[in-house]
Amino acid sequence: MNAIPVTVLTGFLGSGKTTLINRILREAHGRRFAVIENEYGEINVDSDLLVKDGGETVVQLTNGCVCCTVRGDLANALDDLAARRQRGEISFDHVLIEPTGLADPGPIVRTFMAETEVLSKYFLDGVVTLFDAVNGQRNLAESVEAQAQLGYADRILVTKIDLLRERDATAEDAVLRAVSEANTAAAVTAIDVNRAAWDEVFEKLLELRGYQFDRVVFTPAGPASSGSGHTPGVSSVSFQAEGELDGVRLNQALAAINERYGESLWRLKGVLAIEGMRSRIIIQGVQGLIQANSSTVWRMFEPKRSRLVLIGRELDRDWVASQLQACVPAPTPAEGAPPSGH
Repeated sequence: MNAIPVTVLTGFLGSGKTTLINRILREAHGRRFAVIENEYGEINVDSDLLVKDGGETVVQLTNGCVCCTVRGDLANALDDLAARRQRGEISFDHVLIEPTGLADPGPIVRTFMAETEVLSKYFLDGVVTLFDAVNGQRNLAESVEAQAQLGYADRILVTKIDLLRERDATAEDAVLRAVSEANTAAAVTAIDVNRAAWDEVFEKLLELRGYQFDRVVFTPAGPASSGSGHTPGVSSVSFQAEGELDGVRLNQALAAINERYGESLWRLKGVLAIEGMRSRIIIQGVQGLIQANSSTVWRMFEPKRSRLVLIGRELDRDWVASQLQACVPAPTPAEGAPPSGH
Protein backbone atom coordinates (compact mmCIF):
# COMPACT_ATOMS: atom_id res chain seq x y z
CA MET A 1 0.00 0.00 0.00
CA ASN A 2 1.39 3.39 -0.99
CA ALA A 3 2.05 5.79 1.88
CA ILE A 4 -0.80 8.26 2.45
CA PRO A 5 -0.05 11.99 2.80
CA VAL A 6 -1.03 13.71 6.05
CA THR A 7 -1.57 17.41 6.69
CA VAL A 8 -1.80 18.82 10.21
CA LEU A 9 -4.21 21.77 10.08
CA THR A 10 -3.78 23.89 13.16
CA GLY A 11 -4.65 27.40 14.30
CA PHE A 12 -5.67 29.21 17.46
CA LEU A 13 -9.27 29.62 18.55
CA GLY A 14 -11.16 31.86 16.13
CA SER A 15 -8.67 31.52 13.27
CA GLY A 16 -11.22 29.87 10.96
CA LYS A 17 -9.87 26.33 11.17
CA THR A 18 -13.22 24.81 12.14
CA THR A 19 -15.00 26.73 9.37
CA LEU A 20 -12.60 25.33 6.77
CA ILE A 21 -12.82 21.76 8.08
CA ASN A 22 -16.60 21.92 8.12
CA ARG A 23 -16.59 23.03 4.48
CA ILE A 24 -14.32 20.09 3.60
CA LEU A 25 -16.70 17.67 5.31
CA ARG A 26 -19.89 19.12 3.87
CA GLU A 27 -19.29 20.43 0.37
CA ALA A 28 -18.81 18.54 -2.90
CA HIS A 29 -15.20 19.10 -3.94
CA GLY A 30 -14.24 15.76 -5.47
CA ARG A 31 -11.54 14.87 -2.94
CA ARG A 32 -11.61 12.04 -0.41
CA PHE A 33 -10.19 13.09 2.95
CA ALA A 34 -10.07 11.33 6.27
CA VAL A 35 -10.42 14.07 8.88
CA ILE A 36 -9.10 13.18 12.32
CA GLU A 37 -10.26 15.52 15.05
CA ASN A 38 -9.25 15.72 18.66
CA GLU A 39 -11.97 14.71 21.11
CA TYR A 40 -12.18 18.35 22.20
CA GLY A 41 -12.48 19.59 18.61
CA GLU A 42 -15.35 21.78 17.49
CA ILE A 43 -16.49 19.83 14.43
CA ASN A 44 -20.16 18.94 14.56
CA VAL A 45 -21.14 16.59 11.75
CA ASP A 46 -24.84 16.82 10.93
CA SER A 47 -26.67 13.50 11.06
CA ASP A 48 -28.01 13.92 7.52
CA LEU A 49 -24.43 13.96 6.20
CA LEU A 50 -23.59 10.52 7.56
CA VAL A 51 -23.61 7.46 5.35
CA LYS A 52 -23.51 5.20 8.41
CA ASP A 53 -23.80 5.93 12.07
CA GLY A 54 -24.03 3.28 14.72
CA GLY A 55 -22.14 5.06 17.44
CA GLU A 56 -18.91 4.35 15.58
CA THR A 57 -15.83 6.51 15.95
CA VAL A 58 -15.27 6.50 12.18
CA VAL A 59 -18.11 7.70 9.95
CA GLN A 60 -18.39 8.07 6.18
CA LEU A 61 -19.91 11.29 4.87
CA THR A 62 -22.06 11.78 1.80
CA ASN A 63 -19.37 13.79 -0.04
CA GLY A 64 -16.95 10.87 0.17
CA CYS A 65 -14.92 12.08 3.15
CA VAL A 66 -14.39 10.23 6.41
CA CYS A 67 -14.52 11.78 9.89
CA CYS A 68 -12.80 10.20 12.87
CA THR A 69 -12.64 11.29 16.51
CA VAL A 70 -9.48 10.34 18.41
CA ARG A 71 -9.75 9.85 22.14
CA GLY A 72 -6.55 7.89 22.61
CA ASP A 73 -3.30 7.24 20.84
CA LEU A 74 -2.98 8.88 17.42
CA ALA A 75 -0.75 6.11 16.04
CA ASN A 76 -3.42 3.50 16.86
CA ALA A 77 -6.11 5.60 15.21
CA LEU A 78 -4.03 5.96 12.05
CA ASP A 79 -3.36 2.23 12.01
CA ASP A 80 -7.08 1.51 12.34
CA LEU A 81 -7.92 3.86 9.47
CA ALA A 82 -5.29 2.24 7.24
CA ALA A 83 -6.60 -1.24 8.05
CA ARG A 84 -10.19 -0.25 7.25
CA ARG A 85 -9.04 1.35 4.01
CA GLN A 86 -7.16 -1.78 2.99
CA ARG A 87 -10.22 -3.93 3.72
CA GLY A 88 -12.33 -1.66 1.51
CA GLU A 89 -14.59 -0.48 4.35
CA ILE A 90 -13.68 3.19 3.82
CA SER A 91 -11.91 5.14 1.11
CA PHE A 92 -9.62 8.18 1.39
CA ASP A 93 -6.54 9.59 -0.35
CA HIS A 94 -5.34 12.18 2.18
CA VAL A 95 -5.54 12.64 5.95
CA LEU A 96 -6.21 15.96 7.67
CA ILE A 97 -5.49 16.09 11.40
CA GLU A 98 -7.30 18.85 13.25
CA PRO A 99 -5.96 19.48 16.75
CA THR A 100 -7.92 21.67 19.12
CA GLY A 101 -7.22 25.39 18.88
CA LEU A 102 -5.45 25.23 22.24
CA ALA A 103 -3.09 22.40 21.27
CA ASP A 104 0.65 22.44 20.63
CA PRO A 105 1.05 20.45 17.37
CA GLY A 106 4.53 19.23 18.34
CA PRO A 107 3.54 15.80 19.71
CA ILE A 108 1.57 15.08 16.52
CA VAL A 109 4.54 15.98 14.33
CA ARG A 110 6.86 13.83 16.44
CA THR A 111 4.59 10.84 15.81
CA PHE A 112 5.48 11.00 12.12
CA MET A 113 9.19 11.26 12.81
CA ALA A 114 9.53 8.68 15.57
CA GLU A 115 6.90 5.99 14.90
CA THR A 116 8.29 3.49 12.37
CA GLU A 117 4.96 1.69 12.02
CA VAL A 118 3.19 4.96 11.17
CA LEU A 119 5.80 5.81 8.53
CA SER A 120 5.17 2.50 6.79
CA LYS A 121 1.64 3.68 5.96
CA TYR A 122 1.70 7.50 6.09
CA PHE A 123 4.01 10.44 5.52
CA LEU A 124 3.68 13.94 6.94
CA ASP A 125 3.22 16.36 4.05
CA GLY A 126 3.33 19.38 6.33
CA VAL A 127 1.82 21.61 8.99
CA VAL A 128 -0.57 24.36 7.89
CA THR A 129 -1.38 27.05 10.45
CA LEU A 130 -4.30 29.43 10.13
CA PHE A 131 -3.43 32.83 11.59
CA ASP A 132 -6.11 35.33 12.60
CA ALA A 133 -5.15 38.70 11.08
CA VAL A 134 -7.29 40.62 13.57
CA ASN A 135 -6.50 38.83 16.84
CA GLY A 136 -3.38 36.83 16.02
CA GLN A 137 -0.81 39.21 17.50
CA ARG A 138 -2.72 39.36 20.78
CA ASN A 139 -3.04 35.57 20.86
CA LEU A 140 0.71 35.23 20.38
CA ALA A 141 1.37 37.63 23.26
CA GLU A 142 -0.86 35.62 25.59
CA SER A 143 -0.43 31.97 24.51
CA VAL A 144 2.61 29.73 24.13
CA GLU A 145 0.39 27.31 22.18
CA ALA A 146 -0.39 30.01 19.61
CA GLN A 147 3.34 30.69 19.31
CA ALA A 148 4.07 27.00 18.79
CA GLN A 149 1.37 26.71 16.12
CA LEU A 150 3.07 29.49 14.19
CA GLY A 151 6.54 28.08 14.77
CA TYR A 152 5.77 24.57 13.46
CA ALA A 153 4.11 25.78 10.27
CA ASP A 154 5.33 24.86 6.81
CA ARG A 155 2.67 27.19 5.46
CA ILE A 156 0.78 30.00 7.20
CA LEU A 157 -2.65 30.99 5.90
CA VAL A 158 -3.67 34.40 7.20
CA THR A 159 -7.44 34.70 7.68
CA LYS A 160 -9.84 37.62 8.27
CA ILE A 161 -7.82 39.98 6.08
CA ASP A 162 -11.08 41.62 4.98
CA LEU A 163 -11.99 42.43 8.60
CA LEU A 164 -8.51 43.82 9.19
CA ARG A 165 -8.82 46.11 6.17
CA GLU A 166 -12.13 47.46 7.53
CA ARG A 167 -10.39 48.42 10.78
CA ASP A 168 -7.10 49.63 9.35
CA ALA A 169 -6.42 49.79 5.62
CA THR A 170 -2.65 50.00 6.19
CA ALA A 171 -2.29 47.08 8.62
CA GLU A 172 -2.33 44.17 6.15
CA ASP A 173 1.27 44.46 4.98
CA ALA A 174 2.52 44.85 8.55
CA VAL A 175 0.76 41.66 9.70
CA LEU A 176 1.97 39.59 6.75
CA ARG A 177 5.52 40.89 7.20
CA ALA A 178 5.55 40.18 10.95
CA VAL A 179 4.32 36.61 10.41
CA SER A 180 6.88 36.01 7.66
CA GLU A 181 9.71 37.31 9.82
CA ALA A 182 8.66 35.16 12.78
CA ASN A 183 8.82 31.94 10.73
CA THR A 184 11.21 32.39 7.84
CA ALA A 185 10.84 28.75 6.79
CA ALA A 186 7.11 28.98 6.07
CA ALA A 187 5.29 30.31 3.03
CA VAL A 188 2.77 32.98 4.08
CA THR A 189 -0.38 33.83 2.14
CA ALA A 190 -3.91 35.06 2.83
CA ILE A 191 -7.08 33.00 2.45
CA ASP A 192 -10.82 33.50 2.85
CA VAL A 193 -11.93 30.28 4.56
CA ASN A 194 -15.60 31.00 3.85
CA ARG A 195 -15.47 31.77 0.13
CA ALA A 196 -12.16 30.57 -1.30
CA ALA A 197 -12.58 28.31 -4.34
CA TRP A 198 -11.58 24.69 -3.81
CA ASP A 199 -8.72 24.93 -6.30
CA GLU A 200 -7.22 27.71 -4.20
CA VAL A 201 -7.83 25.86 -0.93
CA PHE A 202 -6.16 22.66 -2.08
CA GLU A 203 -3.26 24.50 -3.74
CA LYS A 204 -2.48 26.17 -0.42
CA LEU A 205 -3.28 23.20 1.80
CA LEU A 206 -1.72 20.19 0.06
CA GLU A 207 1.56 18.99 -1.46
CA LEU A 208 3.78 21.04 0.85
CA ARG A 209 6.64 18.49 0.94
CA GLY A 210 7.57 19.86 4.33
CA TYR A 211 9.04 16.73 5.91
CA GLN A 212 10.86 14.94 3.13
CA PHE A 213 13.99 13.12 4.18
CA ASP A 214 15.74 13.46 0.80
CA ARG A 215 15.30 17.18 0.15
CA VAL A 216 14.22 20.39 1.86
CA VAL A 217 11.89 23.01 0.43
CA PHE A 218 12.67 26.59 1.47
CA THR A 219 10.50 29.62 0.89
CA PRO A 220 11.84 31.94 -1.84
CA ALA A 221 12.25 34.92 0.49
CA GLY A 222 13.87 33.00 3.31
CA PRO A 223 17.64 33.51 2.94
CA ALA A 224 17.83 37.24 3.61
CA SER A 225 15.82 37.33 6.83
CA SER A 226 16.72 36.17 10.29
CA GLY A 227 13.55 37.43 11.95
CA SER A 228 12.83 40.86 13.38
CA GLY A 229 11.60 39.91 16.84
CA HIS A 230 8.33 41.84 16.34
CA THR A 231 6.20 38.72 16.74
CA PRO A 232 5.81 37.82 20.42
CA GLY A 233 7.59 34.64 21.49
CA VAL A 234 8.47 33.31 18.02
CA SER A 235 12.02 33.57 16.65
CA SER A 236 13.72 32.42 13.46
CA VAL A 237 17.42 31.97 12.84
CA SER A 238 18.72 31.44 9.30
CA PHE A 239 22.28 30.18 8.84
CA GLN A 240 24.18 29.91 5.58
CA ALA A 241 27.77 28.95 4.82
CA GLU A 242 29.91 28.41 1.76
CA GLY A 243 32.05 25.29 1.63
CA GLU A 244 31.97 22.25 3.89
CA LEU A 245 31.17 22.25 7.60
CA ASP A 246 33.08 20.42 10.31
CA GLY A 247 30.81 17.47 11.14
CA VAL A 248 32.10 16.99 14.71
CA ARG A 249 31.62 20.66 15.56
CA LEU A 250 28.18 20.61 13.94
CA ASN A 251 27.08 17.73 16.16
CA GLN A 252 28.39 19.63 19.18
CA ALA A 253 26.58 22.81 18.11
CA LEU A 254 23.25 21.05 17.56
CA ALA A 255 23.61 19.25 20.88
CA ALA A 256 24.23 22.57 22.65
CA ILE A 257 21.25 24.21 20.96
CA ASN A 258 19.04 21.24 21.83
CA GLU A 259 20.20 21.24 25.43
CA ARG A 260 19.42 24.92 25.83
CA TYR A 261 16.03 25.01 24.11
CA GLY A 262 14.72 21.41 24.12
CA GLU A 263 11.02 21.30 23.24
CA SER A 264 11.04 25.06 22.64
CA LEU A 265 13.02 24.41 19.44
CA TRP A 266 9.94 23.79 17.36
CA ARG A 267 11.37 23.39 13.88
CA LEU A 268 14.75 22.82 12.32
CA LYS A 269 15.48 21.98 8.72
CA GLY A 270 18.39 22.33 6.39
CA VAL A 271 20.67 21.13 3.61
CA LEU A 272 24.28 20.68 4.72
CA ALA A 273 27.65 20.10 3.10
CA ILE A 274 29.81 18.13 5.56
CA GLU A 275 33.53 17.44 5.33
CA GLY A 276 34.15 13.90 4.09
CA MET A 277 30.56 13.42 2.88
CA ARG A 278 29.98 13.04 -0.85
CA SER A 279 26.23 13.63 -0.52
CA ARG A 280 24.10 16.46 0.75
CA ILE A 281 22.89 15.85 4.29
CA ILE A 282 19.21 16.65 4.86
CA ILE A 283 18.33 17.54 8.42
CA GLN A 284 14.81 17.65 9.85
CA GLY A 285 14.09 18.38 13.49
CA VAL A 286 11.12 18.82 15.83
CA GLN A 287 11.16 19.39 19.60
CA GLY A 288 14.73 18.19 20.04
CA LEU A 289 14.23 15.14 17.80
CA ILE A 290 16.65 15.52 14.89
CA GLN A 291 17.00 13.24 11.87
CA ALA A 292 19.78 13.43 9.29
CA ASN A 293 19.72 11.60 5.96
CA SER A 294 21.88 11.49 2.85
CA SER A 295 20.48 13.02 -0.32
CA THR A 296 21.92 13.66 -3.77
CA VAL A 297 25.66 13.63 -4.41
CA TRP A 298 27.46 16.95 -4.82
CA ARG A 299 28.64 17.21 -8.40
CA MET A 300 32.36 17.74 -8.99
CA PHE A 301 32.23 21.41 -9.97
CA GLU A 302 29.13 22.31 -7.94
CA PRO A 303 29.68 24.88 -5.16
CA LYS A 304 28.95 23.37 -1.78
CA ARG A 305 26.64 25.47 0.37
CA SER A 306 24.88 24.80 3.65
CA ARG A 307 21.62 26.32 4.77
CA LEU A 308 19.82 25.78 8.04
CA VAL A 309 16.68 27.38 9.47
CA LEU A 310 15.67 27.13 13.13
CA ILE A 311 12.36 28.33 14.59
CA GLY A 312 11.64 28.32 18.30
CA ARG A 313 10.44 30.21 21.32
CA GLU A 314 12.54 33.27 22.14
CA LEU A 315 15.73 32.00 20.54
CA ASP A 316 18.88 34.00 21.24
CA ARG A 317 19.78 34.61 17.60
CA ASP A 318 23.32 35.79 18.24
CA TRP A 319 24.11 32.80 20.45
CA VAL A 320 22.59 30.27 18.03
CA ALA A 321 24.40 31.86 15.09
CA SER A 322 27.72 31.76 16.98
CA GLN A 323 27.28 28.05 17.71
CA LEU A 324 26.70 27.30 14.04
CA GLN A 325 29.41 29.65 12.80
CA ALA A 326 31.93 27.67 14.85
CA CYS A 327 31.30 24.75 12.47
CA VAL A 328 32.78 26.66 9.54
CA PRO A 329 36.46 25.70 9.19
CA ALA A 330 38.93 28.56 9.18
CA PRO A 331 40.41 29.23 5.73
CA THR A 332 43.80 27.67 5.05
CA PRO A 333 46.70 30.01 4.25
CA ALA A 334 46.25 29.22 0.54
CA GLU A 335 42.61 30.33 0.72
CA GLY A 336 42.99 33.36 2.94
CA ALA A 337 45.59 36.02 3.62
CA PRO A 338 49.26 34.93 3.73
CA PRO A 339 50.61 34.17 7.22
CA SER A 340 52.15 37.14 9.02
CA GLY A 341 55.92 37.44 8.81
CA HIS A 342 56.19 36.10 5.23
